[in-house]
Amino acid sequence: MQTVNLPLAGIDAASLDRRMVEEAAAARAVVESAGLSVERIDLVFELDMHYIGQTHTVAVPLPVSVANGTTGVDEATIRAAFERAYQASFSRLLPGVGAKIVNLRTAAIGRRPHFDLAALAPAAGTTVEGAYAGSRPVWFDGAWHETAVYNRLDLPVGAHIQGPAILEQPDATTVIDPDLSAHVDGYGNVIVERSAR
Repeated sequence: MQTVNLPLAGIDAASLDRRMVEEAAAARAVVESAGLSVERIDLVFELDMHYIGQTHTVAVPLPVSVANGTTGVDEATIRAAFERAYQASFSRLLPGVGAKIVNLRTAAIGRRPHFDLAALAPAAGTTVEGAYAGSRPVWFDGAWHETAVYNRLDLPVGAHIQGPAILEQPDATTVIDPDLSAHVDGYGNVIVERSAR
């Protein structure tokens, strides 16, 4: 974000354009330096604007992009975008009152490749029996219950576990109360539900 404090009327659009192109390059460099795999980088420009004399601003998305070293931004484009945003926010415009650009916001958004969540599912060949790690007494609702313990990451897709049970993994423990059951979906998520009575 850069504070610009420029009246819209008679704006030096070429100067604003240069600033936007520079900011876009800097924002793009941040995404590129992250070392992440991205399919594309989208650049988004937004202005904080208000009518002269007002203190509140409205966010004004600009329908421009960088091509051949320019955004092509001009006063008419900014005015039309401001009026759309102001109308959407306040259901009216203030004809005859000048507008002012307070801030320029530039964002670079790295669009990651599609990730198939099924890759997070348990490996083929895992079994409920193989995930079983014994049992121990656990206190539920005023009484001790012998409770099965499972290695949660070793439970196969489709596994159904009736409570009481404990699902252990390195970073978390899931407790399945006696009146609950759990099943592992196709993505490896554990879905806990109240048992049918």
